[in-house]
Amino acid sequence: MRIKTKLIGKAAVYLLFMQIALISHMLPDAYASSAETFKAGQASRIVTLIGFTRPRVAMTLVSEESAVCIKVYSDVGDTIGESGRFAELDPTFIKLEIAQLQADLNRLNSDLTYYDKEAKRYIKLVKKNTAAQSELDLHIRNFESAEALLRSTQLKLNVNREHLRRYTLRGPAGWRVIKRYIEPGEWVNKGEKVAELGNFKTLLVPYALTIPELKKIRKSDNITLKLSDLNIEVPAKLERISPDFDPETRKVEVDFEISKGSFEFRGGLRTELDIKMPDPGGAVVVPKSALLKAYDDTFIVRPDGVRVKVLVLGDTEDGKARVSSRAVKAGEEFLTKP
Repeated sequence: MRIKTKLIGKAAVYLLFMQIALISHMLPDAYASSAETFKAGQASRIVTLIGFTRPRVAMTLVSEESAVCIKVYSDVGDTIGESGRFAELDPTFIKLEIAQLQADLNRLNSDLTYYDKEAKRYIKLVKKNTAAQSELDLHIRNFESAEALLRSTQLKLNVNREHLRRYTLRGPAGWRVIKRYIEPGEWVNKGEKVAELGNFKTLLVPYALTIPELKKIRKSDNITLKLSDLNIEVPAKLERISPDFDPETRKVEVDFEISKGSFEFRGGLRTELDIKMPDPGGAVVVPKSALLKAYDDTFIVRPDGVRVKVLVLGDTEDGKARVSSRAVKAGEEFLTKP
């Protein structure tokens, strides 16, 4: 019995040593696995801002003359042609004035030629002492008066020709008519608005951004705006930034320009601007393998084994988890597989 007991005791000791060796052989791998860490990343959120397109430039077309409108070339929505003509005013009276001035100009040219000949003739007579100096002075005076009147009449003629040119109301070629205020047969007063025009070759989209949002946008190389009404995305660029800000909203007014896109360029299209900003609540991003669940709570574990309770907010696009805790900050290390 003693021999048998000794054998059983030796076998038990042998099995114990084998288990210890096996455990010691497995410990390094398990420890290495548990020692793998990661740094918590700062979580972000997408801020979506809404804006609406408008023309790059808009202007009010005003009549510079008073007359009856006899023709309108473009209606609302039409594009101004290469000639730039929008409407015509009745030029009858201004043409009559131009004709009268032209006749006066012809008469004065004839008078000037006559006085010039007479003055030259009397110069010769005075040299021969066959005519009085006073008669020569009179002809010279008539010549100078006719010359001055000729210049004045020519100036009036040029002014009236310029007035006649303005009886054709013109706008920039390629611009489109937003509003039209006159009709054929209607009297138009000088200084009266006749149309609203806009340059829709490029579009602007105004937004109001906070300073952090503006900094984020200025760092971006590729800016895209989503046209939610058309379900497409188009490239845009930051065109204008106001140096001031709205004291009520504490935001800066900026304009984005859209110059390319396979759609009808017009105002009033709804646009969406997505800006990726840091999460204001201080949430962080962690691998899902780092989450340790115990009963109804979720933890992440520090390298020293301390558990930190977190609130799971959801998944990210790259398959990680967004969590929040006052005890967790971006950049801190935690175990990847606790």
